[in-house]
Amino acid sequence: MICPKCKSNLDGELIFDTFMKKYGNEQKALETASMYGATKTEGRWGRQIGIYDMELDRTTEWRCPDCGHLWIR
Repeated sequence: MICPKCKSNLDGELIFDTFMKKYGNEQKALETASMYGATKTEGRWGRQIGIYDMELDRTTEWRCPDCGHLWIR
């Protein structure tokens, strides 16, 4: 995802890489990443911030962590 205002890349780190750092074990990292629908090379954390509306019970907007711009989901 790209911020519509500042054009920052909002794709975070690979999910697998996060768990590889945490566990230092490839099999455990793959097993845990798969729980998020990720593989060794696919699936990233998102850097965008979801703005949640409790009445609607859903995310209604996104916010860029770099420039603060809000846009509709």
